[in-house]
Amino acid sequence: MYWCKDCQKKFIQKDGFENMTYPPELITKVLHLRAEGMSLAGIRDYIYQHEGNYLYDSTILYWTKKYAKRLSQYEEKQKPKIKGKVHVDEIFLKVKGKQAYDINAIDGGSGYNLGRKLTKHRSKDVVREFFRRFKIRFYDQIMERYKREKRKPVKERDLITIVTDGFEGYRDAFDRYLSRVCKLVYGVPIACKKYGLDHNNNPAERYNEDIRQRSKISRGFESMEPTDATLELRRIVHNFARLRRKRGGEPREWRETPAKRAGIKLELGRGRLMTLINFLLSLAPRSLWLYRC
Repeated sequence: MYWCKDCQKKFIQKDGFENMTYPPELITKVLHLRAEGMSLAGIRDYIYQHEGNYLYDSTILYWTKKYAKRLSQYEEKQKPKIKGKVHVDEIFLKVKGKQAYDINAIDGGSGYNLGRKLTKHRSKDVVREFFRRFKIRFYDQIMERYKREKRKPVKERDLITIVTDGFEGYRDAFDRYLSRVCKLVYGVPIACKKYGLDHNNNPAERYNEDIRQRSKISRGFESMEPTDATLELRRIVHNFARLRRKRGGEPREWRETPAKRAGIKLELGRGRLMTLINFLLSLAPRSLWLYRC
């Protein structure tokens, strides 16, 4: 906090954590633990044991929803480069004792999560909306690849490929929005790799397996809104904070984030989640100061 000698007013610098009671380090730690799958009770006990602060469940959920929304708004403005097949798959979840589905699209080349949607029903309309949003966001890349390949024979075109399971809704949405400019192939679960099948849905299956394990720990999720915020925060952490092996890299630089592999060049260093929240400050159109003369 700062104090102005001219107007005799106190003011603080905007860093993404202004007006928060707790320090940024503690908030970021809670967000990261939540994204990595720890339950509310587990986070509460961990913070009390190691930081000496007792947090209510409502406080943890409020932080999760607030920063998931802010980080998602920033992430939507980015244009990650699609470097492999796009694996689309859903995972069945229990939300407040009722079924729900979380649909994810993972770039097999970089591991970047290109988008997700939580829904109570895996209907054709929901999948159509998911594919429509995907087409809008990556329209430039899709058309750039299509225009480069359209003069080749159909079987030789290297178009952006969508890999899904046999759910009819995926075929229906693909035919409606992407059939002329992309390819669609059917993948198989990890367990079927031993059968020697050509296309495998491994990236999406691996991503969903983490969510499945988190669901087992807490025996399901809370209501839809906090669940959606938690899964969105997890997607941001996966893209910008988790390190993946760098192919062909030296031992000391063998790990990098999916965002970096997808062409989003942000030097976040250590404490990547906190740095990412601070980085939002540079994108804000308002002043750097919350109050000033």
